Amino acid sequence: MAASYTFECEYGFDELPVFGHGMMAYGVATLVADGDEGFYVSDLRLDDGAYFDRNGGAGLGSDLKRRLFDIMREVIENDPRAQEHFNEKYAEYGESVDDDYQYQAWRDRQLDADWRDAAE
Repeated sequence: MAASYTFECEYGFDELPVFGHGMMAYGVATLVADGDEGFYVSDLRLDDGAYFDRNGGAGLGSDLKRRLFDIMREVIENDPRAQEHFNEKYAEYGESVDDDYQYQAWRDRQLDADWRDAAE
């Protein structure tokens, strides 16, 4: 069986709000194709050298690292600029990407999440 390659690209961010406007983050996120016309954040590297990923590691502070990753991940995954950046890089990769479809698919996912949150 041949190894499959999942498209990914880096997305630089400035002034990413972590806690309202009281704490901002600066760095680079790795965006990975989710197989459904969108992306997810696999890891984050802050300009000061801090590294965050989905598993959060083990030991002292791992819960805090996971929580901070989840906060920053959610902001990026819901940012239209990140979606636009991903679409552009994916198009450069050689796959056809319909920006209107990509945006609408992303927006539909956001509305579904809003409805789920409202129902809870």
